Amino acid sequence: MIEKLLIIAHLDDSLFYNFTDYGVEVFKPSDLGQTVDPADITIAFGWNQTAGNQLLNAPNSKLKWIHAISAGVDTLPLAEFAKRNIILTNSSGIHATSIAQSVLAFILHFVRNIDVAMANKPKQHWPAIDEVKPHSMTDFTYTIFGTGHIGQEIARLIKSFGAKTIGINSTGHPVDYFDETLALEHLDDHIWQSDVIINVMPLNDHTRQFYNQQFFNHFNNLFLFINVGRGPSVNSNDLISALQAGQVQHAALDVFETEPLPANSPFWRMDNVLVTPHSTGQISHFQRIQVELLLKNLPGFVKSGTISQNQVNLDKGY
Repeated sequence: MIEKLLIIAHLDDSLFYNFTDYGVEVFKPSDLGQTVDPADITIAFGWNQTAGNQLLNAPNSKLKWIHAISAGVDTLPLAEFAKRNIILTNSSGIHATSIAQSVLAFILHFVRNIDVAMANKPKQHWPAIDEVKPHSMTDFTYTIFGTGHIGQEIARLIKSFGAKTIGINSTGHPVDYFDETLALEHLDDHIWQSDVIINVMPLNDHTRQFYNQQFFNHFNNLFLFINVGRGPSVNSNDLISALQAGQVQHAALDVFETEPLPANSPFWRMDNVLVTPHSTGQISHFQRIQVELLLKNLPGFVKSGTISQNQVNLDKGY
């Protein structure tokens, strides 16, 4: 049987030719019900609710494999995929370089007083030498929650500056570029003495609303909190309260509980908060890399129905 691939994610037409050598037929969502029966689609590249429902609700659906263009898959109907024995792959790993570089930029923005310089510019204020007191990267200890591809690359960049890194993962197993690692369920004073907290954990029942008032109450003067993981891992109101109370000095946030970030969110108006629009994983050649990732799995799937990279454990959600 010839595999029928539905391209749900946006791709430039020129990239469609990458699939012609693999013995698959390629379709767009506009083809559903027109040139192809939704029930005959076997592979979906990307996902959205409209096209996804057409595939899942089609009688005698033949859907066997879905590739998500994101690393996080918590918004997808994982239980339904498991019930139907549908394979799910994600894009874990391809975002590591861009996200890690963004995190480093966030750190340097506050550590080297770039935020102060930006605030002084519209006032034409040239500060006296004793007013300028930037830190060094090595002044701080950095704790990264999540030691997968992204967390490890962040740690590697931080270690290149000679700073100390602590990693948090599910078991406390050692990982390259971390001076030490701890299990998520066994945090200790090492963590509460950190200067910078970076979240790159996946979203699941254990990490949802993990960063809440109880978490921030462990700190009297955390220098910087960074979230490039999942928005719902953070209770926004509790973080805002911690920032206002001085428990957290600065924050750099790329993901939020509600996206786009509402115009009335206090984060927009807080000078000590850097906001980016869920963009740290984006790069100019994002589409090409996504296609290359799919093509690594496609030959094996066409030949034997097997996947060699980035298969998601549907029970764990990553």
